[in-house]
Amino acid sequence: MTSTDTTRSGGRPHLPGGARPAVLVSDLDGTLLDADRKVGERTRRALTAAVESGVHLVLATARPAWSARQVLLPLRGLGASLVSSNGAVTGDLDDPRPRRVRTMAPARVREALGLLGPVPWAVDRPSGRLLGPDWPDILSSGGAGAPRAEEVPDGEEVLCLMARRASPPSPSFLAPAGLCWTSSDAGLVEVSAPGADKRSAVSWLLDSRGLDWSTVVAFGDAPNDMTLLRSAATGVAMANAVSDVRSSATELTAGHDEDGVAMWVERNLL
Repeated sequence: MTSTDTTRSGGRPHLPGGARPAVLVSDLDGTLLDADRKVGERTRRALTAAVESGVHLVLATARPAWSARQVLLPLRGLGASLVSSNGAVTGDLDDPRPRRVRTMAPARVREALGLLGPVPWAVDRPSGRLLGPDWPDILSSGGAGAPRAEEVPDGEEVLCLMARRASPPSPSFLAPAGLCWTSSDAGLVEVSAPGADKRSAVSWLLDSRGLDWSTVVAFGDAPNDMTLLRSAATGVAMANAVSDVRSSATELTAGHDEDGVAMWVERNLL
């Protein structure tokens, strides 16, 4: 791993063979957003300049689309793609109509909860968030005022199941339910349908543009970002990233509250 925290001249090509990245993929919380969960002005300027130079911007987050669009208002109008709910929904930041959706049947979600044991839970559905009876107000995406239910009801597919669990399950723990899981924060298990992950969603976007991972630089900080960083030609971990993510990256940049993404973009793309 190399560090981008030292000064060097800008505009240096940063992909194998000296190619310039065509796609920049960034996580939001703990990566692009600052400690106040906002897009800072330096970050806005850097990403705007990168887009104007021909780079396509992809924002990939565990937040549901409605929450992501609230914090990404400063980046509207850049033609960015939005991957939300950990990859369950893919579309355009400036257009609320999804282009790709991967959901779970409520019965499968109830099966997953049975495997996880008695845990506080919440689900994101196309119509909005639903909270279990014991769910605490812990999510950066908000939704504390969402309706509550004793169990996940039939009648609407589920984008993401969130469960609070002291110890993470094994990678294949939810295989009996035909589902997979990841995590964007300690103690949080996020369950999705197969193909509802950031890497699969970005792969779909790349295919739609006739591109592949050799054209990508990706930024992240949490376990749900690791497949992005491992797949990209250049995977950049934030200084505040968990150790497994830093180990998965090819480079390290400054922390999210020090404009780490903007710093890398300024030094390598502008």
